[in-house]
Amino acid sequence: MRRECRVLSWESFGFGGADEICILLEIGRSGFSGVGGQQVIKEADEIERTAMVKTAKHEKTLSQAIKERRATPSFDGTPIPAEDLRKILEAGLSAPSGYNMQPWRFIVVQGEEQKKRLRAAAFNQGKVEEASAVIVACGDADGWRKDLDLMLHRGLEGGMPEGYAAQARSSVPNFLSHFNSDEMHGWLNKMVMISFTHMMLMAEVMGYDTAPMEGFEQDKVHEVLRLPLSYWVVALLGVGHLKGPDKFNGGRFEMGHTVFGEEFGKPLK
Repeated sequence: MRRECRVLSWESFGFGGADEICILLEIGRSGFSGVGGQQVIKEADEIERTAMVKTAKHEKTLSQAIKERRATPSFDGTPIPAEDLRKILEAGLSAPSGYNMQPWRFIVVQGEEQKKRLRAAAFNQGKVEEASAVIVACGDADGWRKDLDLMLHRGLEGGMPEGYAAQARSSVPNFLSHFNSDEMHGWLNKMVMISFTHMMLMAEVMGYDTAPMEGFEQDKVHEVLRLPLSYWVVALLGVGHLKGPDKFNGGRFEMGHTVFGEEFGKPLK
């Protein structure tokens, strides 16, 4: 028979401070006995596991986040605090867009049953169900029709010149109303992905792991989320904490392979 002292910090229980507590366990041939027995060690293991998850979040610089980010292969499902999720979404809402029309619309899926349904619409990707939250990034093809007046009102409050507002009131409809379906989807893809990237990098800077996903069936996602017909699903963003090993570093092409100076084929000096 021997005794084991399992040391846990108060922070493991959600309290601040550096004080520690000690759980005494008497271990014999048949297992655990004494103070709490098997239940104590089970609870202690659970507390330690939870504590490790909570303290696994380390903020990064933007440069670190860009360099170290990987498409997370698997998440542990730990819930994201509402204030953190809001900060990630606010980053997306702060993105620039053509004419400042902000055509993005985000559906945040956190419920277990809804994530399971969304997984079925995304080629059964496990990370959809495992992620703490999945942000379904959409674009609204009719957003400019509904939001033009509101956008101009907000702009005028923020110092937009009257002449600029008057010009935008005619130029925005003249530009966007002539788009066919493919052209509108192309425009929405560009606008929404700028916002999507803002959210992804904000999550990474905050210490979360992310997984951008383009694998889904448009009609099925529409059905699961009950989206309006004017909505175009662009991408899914899984956010949470990594479970298991991270994805390998696939490498990136060197600048000379993809970047040119002044015109195609000339190296950037």
